[in-house]
Order: sequence, then C-alpha cells, then structure tokens
Amino acid sequence: MNETTGGGPEPAAWRYANAARPAQLLISGALTQVAGFALLVMTSNRSLALAEVALIGARQASLQALEAVRGLEAPESASHHLHHLREAAAMLKQTCSSALRCLEPEASEVERDALVRALSATSRHLRATARLLPGFELVDLRQACCAAHAPAALMCQA
Repeated sequence: MNETTGGGPEPAAWRYANAARPAQLLISGALTQVAGFALLVMTSNRSLALAEVALIGARQASLQALEAVRGLEAPESASHHLHHLREAAAMLKQTCSSALRCLEPEASEVERDALVRALSATSRHLRATARLLPGFELVDLRQACCAAHAPAALMCQA
C-alpha cells in the first residue's frame, strides 16, 4: 500500500480493504465447505446426498460474494487485489457448480477432475489476495493433521 506523507496507510486503500474483507470471508468460507465436500467425494464410497444442502449454501455464498465484489471500487494501489478477488468469486461459482455435478449418479472422474481444477484456481486467486494486501491472510491447512490423511486415503482407494 502507498503511504501518505504523514506515514500512515492510504485512506482509500483502507476503505477498500474494509469494504472487500466481507466478500473475501464469504469466498474463503464457501471454498472451505466445497473443499471439504471434495475430500469426501475423493475418499468416500457413501452417499453424499446430505452434502447437497451444504453445497447449495456455498453456492448462495458465492453468488453473494460475486455481487459484493461487483460493487467494489479499488484505488490504484489495490486494483490488482480487486482483480484477484473478482476472479476468486467467479471461480468459486464454477467450483460450486462442479461440486454439484459430482453429486449426480453418473458423475465420473471427469467431473471430479474439473472440481479439483476449479478448487485449485479459486484457491490460487484467494491466496493472491492474501499476498497483495495486509488483513487478507488465509490459514494454511497444508500442515494440519488432517492434511496428512487425504493422500493416504486416496492411496487406499487406488
């Protein structure tokens, strides 16, 4: 962020960050829900019918986030951040659609691969927002205890 001659953060950037934070939180929360669903899809043979309710909620959050980011205006110092936030919201909508397709009885590896790609793209854009402005940091779950179980579960199904 640029600093004014007084040494403080640029007021327009602060206003943008305060306005953008709720949308980023919506995207992050919905992405977490869909990622949890994806883990179930990849590791479970059980029916996932109950997951549809959570996915519909995530899709609603993605639509709210899309609407929220459309209304944001960023100063030049935050324009790159806004670009990635908008891309994350758009990709989240695609991610939710891919996840819902995975619930269909005829869903195959093609649909699951599309879900993984959409999750990855959404996550990349969201991580970019965390690097570009302070206050948008994400929790990195790659070192969490549950992260070690996913590869092992995938190996067991192979």
